[in-house]
Formats: sequence, C-alpha cells, structure tokens
Amino acid sequence: MEQEMLIESNSILSIIDIIKSSIPLEEKKKLLDEFHDFDLAESLLEMSLSEKKCFYTCFSWKNLANIFENLDPEAVINLFKEMSLTDAGKILNFMEVDDLVDVMQTFESREEQIKYLALIDLSKRNIIKDLIDYDDSVVGSIMNTTYIEITPQMTVKQAIKTMVKMAEDTEFINVLYVVENEKLVGAVSLKEIISAGNQPDQIIADIMSVNLITVKPTTKNEEAISVMQNYDFLLLPVVDEDFDMIGIISFDDMMETINYESDMDYSRLAGVSDVTIDEENETIVSSVKKRMPWLIILLFINLITSGIVTGYEVILTTIPTLALFMPLILNMAGNTGTQSLGVIIRLFASNQLESKADILKHLWREFLTGIVNGVIIGALLFFLVLIIKMIDGNSFESAASFAKVISIAIAISLSAATIAGAGIPLVIKLLKQDPAVASGPFITTINDIISLLIYFGLATLMLQELF
Repeated sequence: MEQEMLIESNSILSIIDIIKSSIPLEEKKKLLDEFHDFDLAESLLEMSLSEKKCFYTCFSWKNLANIFENLDPEAVINLFKEMSLTDAGKILNFMEVDDLVDVMQTFESREEQIKYLALIDLSKRNIIKDLIDYDDSVVGSIMNTTYIEITPQMTVKQAIKTMVKMAEDTEFINVLYVVENEKLVGAVSLKEIISAGNQPDQIIADIMSVNLITVKPTTKNEEAISVMQNYDFLLLPVVDEDFDMIGIISFDDMMETINYESDMDYSRLAGVSDVTIDEENETIVSSVKKRMPWLIILLFINLITSGIVTGYEVILTTIPTLALFMPLILNMAGNTGTQSLGVIIRLFASNQLESKADILKHLWREFLTGIVNGVIIGALLFFLVLIIKMIDGNSFESAASFAKVISIAIAISLSAATIAGAGIPLVIKLLKQDPAVASGPFITTINDIISLLIYFGLATLMLQELF
C-alpha cells in the first residue's frame, strides 16, 4: 500500500514538473499522454491557477472530460468555477451522463445547477433533468444512458459495424443490448460478438441471450449491488415498467455506491449524522451539528438509567459494594450488544437475511451465543469476586452469595444484550427504516437500562441471602 501511494505521489510530482517546465507545448502533450487519467486528475488538484490553465491547453476537451470524471463532484465544481462558462460547457458536453448527474446534484443552489445545465446540449440536458429527480438511494440516480444498442434482425457484421461506430462515444462496450420497438429483448457480450465474427451473416437473434436480469430505475441501490455480485455482472440493464430499455448501471457506479453506503452505515453506527469530513473546511460548528442530535437523544434515554439507580438507592445504601461492579456489568453488556449489532448490520448489507427462516435462525444463534458467553464470563467473574471478597475479610458463605448475584446478573445481562443488539435493528427494519440507525451508542444505552434492571432486581431478590 505504501509503495502504491509512493508511485502515485511521484506521478503527481512528475506531471506538475512537466507543466512547469519550459519545453514546447507539443512535447508536453506527448509526455502527459503517458500518464493515467486518475493521476492527471489528482495532479490537477495540486496546481496553481496558472498551472491549471497550461494543463488545459495540453488536452482536447474530450480528454479533459475523461480526466474530470476521475474527480469527486465537489472538486469538479470548484474547477468549473475557476474557468469561463464557455470552457466549462465544452467539458460538460463530453462527460458521461451518470457523472454529469453526480455533478449537478452536488451544486449547493438551484440557481447554479440551472446555470450549468444550460451549458449542456438540449438532448443530454433533458436526460439529466429526468435523472436528477431520482432519489440518491435508487438506481435511476446513477444509471448511464449511453450504451450500444442493436436490433435482433441485424447480422453479426452489421452489429460489429454499429459497435465500432458507437464505441468512441460509449463508456462501456462489454455488452451490446438488443432492442426492438424500444423494448429490451436480448443481449450479446463483446466476447460472443467477436467469436461470431467468422459467420458475418448470422442473425443476432440466433446468438443473443434472452434470459435477462434487469432492474428498474426505482430499484434500491443495495438490491442492484446484490444482483451484480450474485451474477458477477459488470453491467446491468435498466428498464421501465413496459420493459423499455432506458439505461445501464456499471460496476464503477456500484463501487461508489458501496463506499457511500458503508460511510453512511459507519456514521450511524458511530452515532454521527454525517461521517463525511473535509479537513480543510470542517469547523467546530459543523462538527457539533453532526454529533449533537444523537447526543441529545441519548441524554434523555440516559435519564432513565439515572432513574433506575435512584430507584434502588436503598439497596445501594445497604450493600454499597454493589456499586463497584456496576461499570463492569454495564461495559460488558454494551460490548456484547455492539458485537451483535455489527454482525446483523453486516448481514443486512450483504442481503443475507431476506427470509423469515434466515432471521429466526440468526436470532436463535445469537441467543445461544449470548447464553454461552454469559455462562463463561459469569463463571470467571464468580471466582474472581469470590477471591476478592474473601481477601477483603468476608466469610466463604457471604462471599459466595455476593459472587453469585454478580455472576448471574452478568450472565443474564450478556444474553439479553446479545438479543437486543440483534433484535432492535430487526424491529427498525420491519418499520421500513435503515437498521443502521440502531447505532452503537443507542444499543449501549438500551443495554445499560436492561443490565441495571437485571442487576438490581437480582440483588433485591437475594438481599436476605447476602446478609
């Protein structure tokens, strides 16, 4: 990993050195052509305004569009703001539709969005306007409307000619989609079309696949990701209710979505409203806004915890030693609940809990895991507490009675915490909400309440045995 970062850093420095050099422009172009678009894009972010202007002169508008597509939408917008609207429009018109949608959705104001949309050719602009209306969580927001389309009546020779003609303006040529009367009727892979090249007069209808896996523009991104993983697809066609072909989604768009979903789940598990951080622009105010909502919710829930402790003030006064083991029981319950939560969120993310049987099987496994963990930890704690109490001068009978309360309490608490960690996200999912909102802090606080009730409840029931 360090070696890869070093290579990337060296490439960026080399590109900037070429731009700064006094060699002729044509020679600069030849040298820069040797670098990958990703390295060129990264180096662009490190240049001064004058260096960027020199950089732009070394590439065609189409090549610049390819370079811009390797940048985050925020970075693209910042670069557009530094150049004239005419130049920005030339780059926009060469960018792929899915990347344009990402850029347009990133503009902070509707006025800016409209201003840059107006720079795009009418036909592409109308497509983008339709796509930006889709929610970020569905396929329609990330699909690409440029793909190679052929008809079932074409011969292999005609299909190859069509592919060659459209390849320059199409991002992906891995699959040729067979469309008749605007409806998707089949698909032919690039390998299949090339393999059939020795039979140029063969009809596409004879070699196309008809058992097609498709998604709709309203399909959730998570479902599309699962389909692409299960069938090992690089591309997936998008159709409407009438099976009219309207676009494709690609593996690179899915990778971006996976990363985005992972970030969102991480932020919710951490109890933060938004995990995305820009070190340069992050302020104390923005950090507080992201964290404060969860802290306020947890504040009121923790008041319940304080109320429980207050309600058992008499028993704490009678047996003050009970207070010594409260942090241990609460922390252990919180840890096991968070472990259970992490497992079930991962299973949801990988779509492994789709049926009721799978859910019941997982809950049963978590229940047994909680019992086993509880018994083992409870047994260890029994002997530790027994030894500590006897060293403190208590009789064996008194120490054993106290150790029994502590060990039984933690055994039951760990079992309950494990079930809570798995059960709460399930309930939230049944309510049609994202299960990741059952964040680590939330589960921990709920487990605190359960553990305290168990702990003090057992202590109250066994008070006579303790003394």
